Amino acid sequence: MIIWLLTSEFPPNYGGGISTYSYETACMLSEQGHKVTVITQDFNVKRLHHEEGKLYDSVRFNPSTYYTFSFLGYEANLSYAFAKAVEELIGIKEKPDIIESQEYMGIAYYLLQYKWLQYPIFKDLKILITLHAPSFLYLDYNKVPHFQLPYFWIGEMERFCIRAADMLISPSAYLVKALQNRMETADLEINVVKNPYKISGSIPTDGFTKNELVFFGKLTPQKGCLELIEYFKRLWAGGFSHNLTMIGGGAHMYHPEGKDMIEFIREKYKNEIAAGKIKLPGSLPPHKVMDLLRSAHVVLVPSTVDNLPYAVLETMGQGKIILASIQGGQSEIIEDEKDGFLFDHSDPSSFSSKLQHIISLTDEEIKVIGNKANCKIRSDYSYEKIYFQKKQLLDKLLEKNTARTSFPLTRNFTYKEHTPVTVSEKDPLLSVVIPFYNMGEFVEETLMSIHASTYKNTEIIIVDDGSNKTESAILHKLKDSYNFKIISKENGGLASARNEGVKYAKGQLLAFLDPDDTIEPEYYQKAISVLKQHENIYFVGCWAKYFGGASGFWPAFNPEPPYLLAHNMINSSALVYKKEAFLIAGLNDPAMIYGMEDYESVISMISHGYHGAVLPEPLWNYRVRKNSMARNFTKKKQVYLYRLIAEKHSGFFSMFSTDLVNLLNANGPGFNYDNPTLFYNLPGDYLINGKLKNMIVSVVKSNPILRKIAIKIRRVL
Repeated sequence: MIIWLLTSEFPPNYGGGISTYSYETACMLSEQGHKVTVITQDFNVKRLHHEEGKLYDSVRFNPSTYYTFSFLGYEANLSYAFAKAVEELIGIKEKPDIIESQEYMGIAYYLLQYKWLQYPIFKDLKILITLHAPSFLYLDYNKVPHFQLPYFWIGEMERFCIRAADMLISPSAYLVKALQNRMETADLEINVVKNPYKISGSIPTDGFTKNELVFFGKLTPQKGCLELIEYFKRLWAGGFSHNLTMIGGGAHMYHPEGKDMIEFIREKYKNEIAAGKIKLPGSLPPHKVMDLLRSAHVVLVPSTVDNLPYAVLETMGQGKIILASIQGGQSEIIEDEKDGFLFDHSDPSSFSSKLQHIISLTDEEIKVIGNKANCKIRSDYSYEKIYFQKKQLLDKLLEKNTARTSFPLTRNFTYKEHTPVTVSEKDPLLSVVIPFYNMGEFVEETLMSIHASTYKNTEIIIVDDGSNKTESAILHKLKDSYNFKIISKENGGLASARNEGVKYAKGQLLAFLDPDDTIEPEYYQKAISVLKQHENIYFVGCWAKYFGGASGFWPAFNPEPPYLLAHNMINSSALVYKKEAFLIAGLNDPAMIYGMEDYESVISMISHGYHGAVLPEPLWNYRVRKNSMARNFTKKKQVYLYRLIAEKHSGFFSMFSTDLVNLLNANGPGFNYDNPTLFYNLPGDYLINGKLKNMIVSVVKSNPILRKIAIKIRRVL
């Protein structure tokens, strides 16, 4: 079996749970005879670097070398780069039977988008998502403002990965249950398969240091480090004499205070640190960490939420005594008072009673428990046992027909019941409606782009919305050359012109295109393929490429609430529709006198259950002009139009009111941002262009030292 493993973290560049899982899984599958290729990011390679290894191959790619680096945020660009790296490798290597990816950071988001949008190279791929640490769950526990962009959008990418996967695996049942409160999972089958871990050597025989109590984990709220200190403060107040050593470096922001967690702990608990009760050794090399763990009497893992932490597997594998919370998959590893100990954060007294009990154990009792811990990890998490479970699922996935007639949506909801609309013909007629008002200078270029389309069964309808005689004459001069119909009417604005054109459309499919814009030849062909394949998709858009008075790109996204209700997220003036759905729910509202009629139309269609999707590539060319409507679009006009939309669709808005309020509170008014993958409201945003900002964020996120410096700078600003 050919298996490609996608991971954001892999040794030697990264440590941590995902990195460890990816390494252990690659080794496990390779030892069983599978051809494994690990694909990961590396800013130190030029483009795409391939290495053949004894056990598995590795491919490292540089995310900054893809053109999307100039306009997508760090995580979104990383996901795009993963998809393109896979595309390049399929042209070089033997095509994989299965691709496995983490859900964290949404790194498989664009890979799965391409798959379900019928892109030939991707549509037959079988993609397994293994759950590790979904940020939309963990950020909340880490007290991160997770409605702030791009954090919110990263969570949306992760949700899509989970809902779009061909198969799902979770290392713990705990995580499956935790997800139920954060997203819809009732219709998903999530298989529980533990993480593999291979123990090297025997249990260390050099014993432990009596009463050496060690916290092992990242210094983040989710790991329970703050609760742990408070538990110890109560113990010390009662006469407890033993100290707490906290292994874990810095560069983990404590968002409520805007500072590094280790800095926050040093400030808040300076008296305890000065008295020697709390020891903070800071960032340590791996061998120093292992030295501290080997000497520990008790290793403390007090997570407030967790999946199946490798810290527990590694520590139990060393025969150490662990006291862990039940708030995580560690409760599925440890059998309380047999091979470790468990306490419950909901009963704080359980921590002190369990710790006091452990300290009272004899050396022989500790040795017995440590041996049981070691034996459990060797047995239950061995390559042989985990592989047997995973292989059954891999075989099942190979046999599974993964084709779907419904496109994966991140949220299932019903606001208004809708009448399904299907495309019955093999090559349905596409009616392209062009609203025209004194655009004779540009319209021929628009017509040429439609005639160059690879989809040939089209009709063109131009609605002359009261143009002057000179401009109208240009249309009549071009009519025979480009074979289009002219509908003349008194000037009534863009909304009425579009609606008028639809009255004359004969096709089952409909597209709008402004008379100064153009399309790429394959746009309509790709859009229609999606409309024909997915019964729940009623309109399709794409990314925009600017030309004329500006250059650059605008990435669009599948239009779904709640973000859709804060800001338009799709190229709403150049969409391709199932016409009947547009007639039912998408007709442009003439009350939108200053614009945004197409955005309101999208919201109306979604509220009626007529969902849309976006082709993630620039297939629509948007001309930027000095005297265009967009250039004269003031904030006062936007505020007025947003109010009209919210009032018209108040019931729909109310369904998502909590999320919408949180989005607006975290990011400001929707007209202040237009790309959910980027940070907003950061100091100096107006001084830094997208590419430079992305470069800074990418470098900082990939370097622990720079992350620490950035946290301090942000606090000062």
